Amino acid sequence: MMGMCKCRCQIWWSTDFGEKEEIILDPGDDADILGYEDGEDDTAIQEEVDASLEEDEGDEGQAIHNDKVAKTICEKAIQYMADKGVLMDSDEAKIALQIFPQASGLACHVHDSPTLKEQFDKLVSEDTELKNSQQTLSHQVTTRWNSDLDCLKSHLYFWDILEQLTAIPSLNLKAYSLSLDQWKMAEDVYEILLLFDELTHIFSAAKTPLIVNAIPVLEELHEGLISACDDNENNISTVVQIACQAGLLLIDKYSAFAHDCDIYIIAIVMCPDHKLKWFKDHGRTSRQIKDIEKMVVSKWKNNYQPLHHEYLWICSYQQT
Repeated sequence: MMGMCKCRCQIWWSTDFGEKEEIILDPGDDADILGYEDGEDDTAIQEEVDASLEEDEGDEGQAIHNDKVAKTICEKAIQYMADKGVLMDSDEAKIALQIFPQASGLACHVHDSPTLKEQFDKLVSEDTELKNSQQTLSHQVTTRWNSDLDCLKSHLYFWDILEQLTAIPSLNLKAYSLSLDQWKMAEDVYEILLLFDELTHIFSAAKTPLIVNAIPVLEELHEGLISACDDNENNISTVVQIACQAGLLLIDKYSAFAHDCDIYIIAIVMCPDHKLKWFKDHGRTSRQIKDIEKMVVSKWKNNYQPLHHEYLWICSYQQT
């Protein structure tokens, strides 16, 4: 395998003893080390550069693909909920899309401006109803899991403080003030994001076997989003219900992939806390459970069960 970064070239190859040897070439190093003729090393390096560029273009293509998939799923969710009588108007969608830019933008302004930070701290210190030690606003960080949740959590916690702060004319923060409808949506979104909080902590744990959790976590999330979509008691905003339906469509897509991969099923069956009972407790039919059992037994026989002569050897070895 060959990898190159700008002006340096890193080469790995197998030696006669089956080991791997690493050589780092700097510009001007003799190409004879690699067995290249003059000029061939430059060509090889250029090919690596071209390959890297193609990978970058592939990443951009993946982003475009993801955007297209997201748009398609949203359109399907809007249509599905419309068929159920849940309709979203353009004004509601507009104010919903402004919540995170306004909340995160205000947090950044307060963090970056000594004047705003001083005023914010003053209001916090004067508020006797704040009960925990949180003293700062959180903002969105695209590279950090759950930063959306943290952003809304701090915004809701400092609700009264932020209303006072954005109402001060001299600070020019009116554009970052949330309307009552936006505050209500923020509460709804926060409750939904809590569904993702625990599972992101599970899957970000280091050195922890996670295969057995994949399907159970997806199903738990699925049930939570269904409850939000069908909630007729808490007056959840329609835009949040439609967003939950979009989430359900995406979960259905990846759940199908997970069920097509036997290892996720086998991991559940082999887990002492789950076994076949987990499938019974989660709505699988007797026929489905029987098929799962047959699949697991078949995998064992075909891939792990010792052959007859191996079994005899093991028995004789244990007797000695």
